[in-house]
Amino acid sequence: METMEEKIIEAARQMFLEYGYKNTNMSLIAQKAGINRTTLHYYYNTKEKMFHAVFGQIVETFLPQIQDILKQDIEFFLKCEAIIDIYFQIFIHNPSLPKFIIDEINRDVENITKVAYSIGFESYINTIIQIIDKETDQGTIKQVPIHYILMTFISQVTFPFMAKNIIEYILQKDNKTLNNILEGWKKIIILQMKTLLEK
Repeated sequence: METMEEKIIEAARQMFLEYGYKNTNMSLIAQKAGINRTTLHYYYNTKEKMFHAVFGQIVETFLPQIQDILKQDIEFFLKCEAIIDIYFQIFIHNPSLPKFIIDEINRDVENITKVAYSIGFESYINTIIQIIDKETDQGTIKQVPIHYILMTFISQVTFPFMAKNIIEYILQKDNKTLNNILEGWKKIIILQMKTLLEK
């Protein structure tokens, strides 16, 4: 059974993703959760604390899964494919998430970075860097600056969800949605990664 705190977090998640941090207030969250402001303040007395809890919950839904994949003894591009699958599943269930993260980066990059690092994001980035360094040292992949690798991967994974409306508008003549083409898009991302990194 859902606890009151879980109910509040879910309501706040929906409000933040739909309206963004700036346009969400505690009254909206309380209303969505079906409680009064006094009850809400008992659990979270500021919007900032609420945001930390929501963002932490979002990241914690996929970060451990990705960490597990990174630790597996499998070929580099198979790891990429498995990680893409996780991101796609997260974004399919939370289509507003990429835009929300970009908006928060633009609103207050220091704050969102601090929140992400407080829940283990730094360890995730460090693991990725170590894997890429190891693959480069072993001659499995080309030596490419880490920022180009991350920019290529992140942009290709998130762009379809950022541009979902225009993509689905274009696809409507074929009676397809974004979800229908994601498997094919995953293959394109891997192809781009291989073009960038394969020797």
